[in-house]
Amino acid sequence: MARMQPELRKQELMDIAFRQFLQQGYEKTSIRSIVGEADGEIGMFYHHFASKEEIFHAVLEQYNIVYIKKFEQIMREGKESCFWDLLERVLLLLESALNEYKKMNRGAADAQMLMKLHQNTLMSLKPIFCELVDKRIQRGEISPPQMDVVLLTDFLLFGISAVIHGNDEKSAEDKKEAIKKLLCRVFGISPAGKSS
Repeated sequence: MARMQPELRKQELMDIAFRQFLQQGYEKTSIRSIVGEADGEIGMFYHHFASKEEIFHAVLEQYNIVYIKKFEQIMREGKESCFWDLLERVLLLLESALNEYKKMNRGAADAQMLMKLHQNTLMSLKPIFCELVDKRIQRGEISPPQMDVVLLTDFLLFGISAVIHGNDEKSAEDKKEAIKKLLCRVFGISPAGKSS
């Protein structure tokens, strides 16, 4: 039997670990269960990772990279767009991310693992949103209350996420409209993007 290339083997371990962490949670997933599913030996695992914690963080990072790239692309493409056009694109991406999150949440997904993935994603997006808010303030396009941009970004990211992920019966459109109304107040602008 031909040996698998090291990078392919490493990716296989990460895929298995992700699935097991998602289904069983961090505590119930073991190095033995990961290598067992890969038909490998413990030494093979330690060739690629120093610990369960290391593979866990690698899995979280890999999961986030996809979303971060999408948000960065939106920011690049919307660099000269008005704030509301850019916000609309961001909200569509968040809605898409929510749909993927819901797919993962079906069945035997571990709630703590899903929460960790979600929090890690928001923290990874934080620098991108800080830059977005800061640049729009500098351009005079938005005028939020004078406060630390990092704290404002935390409020926006976690607040918007709470509204989007809320389990109430509101439609995605209703939630987006509520977010826009709140942002009008916070940023001192009208939905058309003109200062109020």
